[in-house]
Amino acid sequence: MNSFKSKMMEKINIYSDKSYLNGYIKNEYLLDDKGANIFLKVYNKYDLFDSRTDGNQVDLLKSIYEYIEDKSSMLDSDIPIVLHITGTKLDSKDQQSVKHILKEHYAIELYKVQKEYDRCKNRIINLFAIGMGALLLYSFFYFYTDFGYLSTILSFLFTFALMEAIDLYIDKLLVIKKNREDTTQNLLMNITFDD
Repeated sequence: MNSFKSKMMEKINIYSDKSYLNGYIKNEYLLDDKGANIFLKVYNKYDLFDSRTDGNQVDLLKSIYEYIEDKSSMLDSDIPIVLHITGTKLDSKDQQSVKHILKEHYAIELYKVQKEYDRCKNRIINLFAIGMGALLLYSFFYFYTDFGYLSTILSFLFTFALMEAIDLYIDKLLVIKKNREDTTQNLLMNITFDD
């Protein structure tokens, strides 16, 4: 059992090393000064478009978005991405359609993430304001009056509100902010069509 555990720790140390990860990313994405390259091979246009959609509601297959997001999740958010769609020749109408659909999809995703970010930020501000107000009232009642039970309630209220605000900031707002950066990175992605 100890030999397995030592092998496991050895692999964790190797594959979690920053230099290994940097080398992997550089090779996997052909990383250079211009950014990262993601290659998507399709055999015909039906590998791109969802056959259940039509007209103004044409959409790409969900697996295309999943592939792009899976690949881009390995990259830092400040690295520009070039998506190379290869394997088939698409006419200019289909190329423009793919570009438009991808931009529109990530613009909508960014809008949703920004709404969630704003809601979370407002909740943190409100909790912080409640906590600080309760702290001021607590200080007043503690030092200037004889309302011991009210001071206890206010101490609980300001402690809870401030801790909840800090918890939301650390656990939720920072995650949403990272998600917003990743979505913006995908929105700004350049798309090329290589035969």
